[in-house]
Amino acid sequence: MYLMAFKEGHLKQVFSEKFKGLIWKIRIHEENGYIAIESRQLESRNVSFTVLDIQTGKIFFKERSYLEPMNLNLEYAAQENLILTVNEHAENPESKGLISINVLTGDILWERYNFSFNQADSLGLQVYDPKIYPRKYLWINHLNAENSIKQENSPIRTSDLLFPDLFESYVLPDFIKHGLIIGQISVLHKDGLSLVSFHQKTENNMQQRLVVYQDDRIFIDDIIIDGIEKLQPESFFIANNRLLYVQNKNEIVSYFV
Repeated sequence: MYLMAFKEGHLKQVFSEKFKGLIWKIRIHEENGYIAIESRQLESRNVSFTVLDIQTGKIFFKERSYLEPMNLNLEYAAQENLILTVNEHAENPESKGLISINVLTGDILWERYNFSFNQADSLGLQVYDPKIYPRKYLWINHLNAENSIKQENSPIRTSDLLFPDLFESYVLPDFIKHGLIIGQISVLHKDGLSLVSFHQKTENNMQQRLVVYQDDRIFIDDIIIDGIEKLQPESFFIANNRLLYVQNKNEIVSYFV
């Protein structure tokens, strides 16, 4: 759903989108401004994929599944398509094939079951035939899977994604009331804003909290997840001037920062 309402003194929330399954993996294409999400329903053993626009929250397609119900993984976000790896079975991390899907429609562009995935960058995919030993690697094109020649000196795009740093002894300002803090505090400063995430002790377990403030004003104070027993990693990040974080493991939330 779109959440474009703006109140004075608050950050602008761009979108908040819930999923049937758990958000398992996220990939960002910064230049084209989209976010791809792999979500998993553990009981039904179904894996699905979603693509939405980082700037607006517009959904290109949501929770689309394919023939391999639990053995697909979101591997790479290219300019116009996603690369999914196909595993022999859910417990085996080695891929036995590749599927390419269009980022706007979710339609399958190509499938190759004679290739296993090794690595990828903005110039192509490095793959190998798992039936041939020793391994012989080759590069293929993202969009059509045709053989390509990797230019060794070709420039690779650098990422502008911003991630927080971890601090053992970061001192929160007095106006942020909190419980006993467990573990490290994630901290990111941007354009005068301070973004912090930490775990605090509750009556029975822990909760992970995100606070965004500037000077003595709090703009966001949100519980990312409640009732947990273990520390949760990777609390938030910034892409294309959008703060993004996963709430309750099944919802992605974005604010303009």
